Amino acid sequence: MVDSTVSEVRQELDSRPMGSFQKMVVAICCALNMLDGFDVMVMPFAASSVADEWQLTPTFLGIMLTAALFGMAIGSLAIAPLGDRLGRRKLVLVCLALVTLGMMASSQATHGEHLVLYRFLTGLGIGGMLATLNTLVSEFSNRSKRGFCISVLQSSFPLGAILGGLISVYLMSNFGWRALFLFGAVASACMMPLVYWKLPESLDFLLSHKSESVLSEIKRLSGKMGLSEDNFSGPPENADKSNGLKAILVQPFKRSTYSIWTGFFCLMFAFYYVVSWTSKLLVDAGLSTAQGISANIYIMTGGIIGSIVLGLLTQRFDVTKLTSAYLLLCVVAMAVFGLADLELVGLLISASFMGFFLIGAMIGLYTIAPDLYPPTHRATGMGWAIGVGRIGAIISPFFGGVLLDLGLVSDQVIIIFSLPLIVAAFTVKTIKV
Repeated sequence: MVDSTVSEVRQELDSRPMGSFQKMVVAICCALNMLDGFDVMVMPFAASSVADEWQLTPTFLGIMLTAALFGMAIGSLAIAPLGDRLGRRKLVLVCLALVTLGMMASSQATHGEHLVLYRFLTGLGIGGMLATLNTLVSEFSNRSKRGFCISVLQSSFPLGAILGGLISVYLMSNFGWRALFLFGAVASACMMPLVYWKLPESLDFLLSHKSESVLSEIKRLSGKMGLSEDNFSGPPENADKSNGLKAILVQPFKRSTYSIWTGFFCLMFAFYYVVSWTSKLLVDAGLSTAQGISANIYIMTGGIIGSIVLGLLTQRFDVTKLTSAYLLLCVVAMAVFGLADLELVGLLISASFMGFFLIGAMIGLYTIAPDLYPPTHRATGMGWAIGVGRIGAIISPFFGGVLLDLGLVSDQVIIIFSLPLIVAAFTVKTIKV
């Protein structure tokens, strides 16, 4: 028997239609991502009630709101790379346990400082899981459907946030803010048995760490995906094991790593300014609170549509060129929103286009990143790309506030935040997948 290499198996998987087993894996990952969307947004939903109960200052409330974002950044940078050592499935279970623990503890918090700590813990789990889910979906998808599957995965995050908002209205009005965190904890706990029994380990990971102990699992997965089991016999493969961050900062990955980091940082820097400040600035400009909030809903809705469209387009066009074009169109959309003298309807339509191109471009980066690395480095590469992007997400709202405090008007600030996207567009276009 001839022993198959990872590249040979990947080539076969890429050329075959996706079966029901692979679609099930994608569906489970989407369900987990929807749950993450709720868990991230639960603090903004509860913020007003928490602040009233504990008489929190705006500064401390801001710390509480960003605690999960800090945790997500560290989770992406420090926890997600463990997926290259422990395996994708094990890390999803570990992260799901962290999220469950963090949400349950948050529901029982009696002091603001405790809630900050618990939100940070929750963010750690979410950050590690987001990168791992993206890696899993990429590895279980074929080439023609990979962009679409990742777009569906990432669209499930804002969808979870939207559905979470509807659930939160009922829970808050009937049971108080702690019920939101308790609901998230129970939902996370309920997902653990499903993940344990139904979510398989990545075939790419198993092949790159092949040993006699995993050979039976390799054969089982190959049968479920319609691959010949005869291809998976023989001695263990001598694959290079992950060496953490160092492994993705040397040739042949060095240039691609810095390019994808640039893309993620610039895009999240722009995106989180838009979603953090748009509603407030519109209200300050004379719109009602409801109208200001509706702008963010339009941004998210446009983003879901934009991500699905990009996913469909990747079946026919090069994903790096598509993402580069989306990034440049982000600049145009932000300029129109900031500079054009629009009425309410025009502003909402413009907000939709901002979301369409901003979130669509983000899906492009999520699609590109896993393909830059072999299975032994993929979770590390994905985690660090998202983690660097999260750094941009954390500093963006603060930097925007500084610029506004310095006397710049919102029209000028949104143009400033759009300029890094030009750098990202030309950088991403040079990436070879």
